[in-house]
Amino acid sequence: MKRYWLIVASVLVGLVVLVAATDAVISSPSTCMSCHEMQHRGGSWKRSGHAEIKCVTCHVQPHRWYAYPAAFFDRAKLISRDLVLHSQGGYPDPVDARPAGAKPMSDEICLQCHSPNRKATSGFRILIDHAEHAKRNGSCVSCHIRTAHPLDDRSAPMSLMSQCFTCHGTPKYPKASRACNVCHPDTYDLRPESHVKAAEWKKQHGKVAAADRKQCTMCHEKAFCADKCHGGLEMPHPAGWEKGATGHAVVAKTNRAVCTSCHGSGPNMCTMCHHTAFDPTKGPWVKQHFRQVRTEGSAFCMKCHDPIFCVRCHATVGQPGGPAPTQ
Repeated sequence: MKRYWLIVASVLVGLVVLVAATDAVISSPSTCMSCHEMQHRGGSWKRSGHAEIKCVTCHVQPHRWYAYPAAFFDRAKLISRDLVLHSQGGYPDPVDARPAGAKPMSDEICLQCHSPNRKATSGFRILIDHAEHAKRNGSCVSCHIRTAHPLDDRSAPMSLMSQCFTCHGTPKYPKASRACNVCHPDTYDLRPESHVKAAEWKKQHGKVAAADRKQCTMCHEKAFCADKCHGGLEMPHPAGWEKGATGHAVVAKTNRAVCTSCHGSGPNMCTMCHHTAFDPTKGPWVKQHFRQVRTEGSAFCMKCHDPIFCVRCHATVGQPGGPAPTQ
């Protein structure tokens, strides 16, 4: 009989150890990030203020301590669902949007750690009436959707701020002002991290603006870009800009400095688009242009240049002070 109970006890201990070990594995963030679809999500989590919080703490509905079997089942169900989608190729990559029909994260999950009576958390940089927003919006994730997963192409503060502008500054909520001083004290430095090194940002901002205009308009009025730096031109260029009667050809002829402020003033600025026969490996365009003239005729040149432009070089080729022959 004693041996029987010893066997039963050993089996029970073994089951407890097995369940505990399994739970540790399926609850580990490293397990989630072992799938390539989760790599960028895991990376954003590591940059967030929730980097010490396990995935299952937020992505599994909380249970009382005595309902451990239900919690274990939910954790196992979460990871098994992801593994099935992964094996079937049904998981979007990168994972960034809530699946259609999915329920928003419940407040109960947030309230595991955060008090419902929590006041504004960072008065030195943000002035928010937390209780008022919570009462009016009715859900934590109405504001805090990017708290644990800031967007990859933005700093964490700018990523969080983007959620503010789903209400502030929109026609649907006219009372929600977009003015900086509504949410930020006068002593706070409003410059994002990306703007600190002005020279570098000037070179990089075009790609950011083209990919996501909202990131600019959260702080700047639309006219700011045009009037401040871009010579009054709409940015990014509107559809048909390259061919329109009032498009880039007119600006390029009357105010080339507006073009060069973004595109540079190198000899190949226009060539990269206008001269399809250009091969950068064979030197500057002036030494290659005769090939395109042979193919398309001189009328091709006259689309942009007047005859005198060509004569300035061709009438003096090989002469003292003139250009050397290209052939």
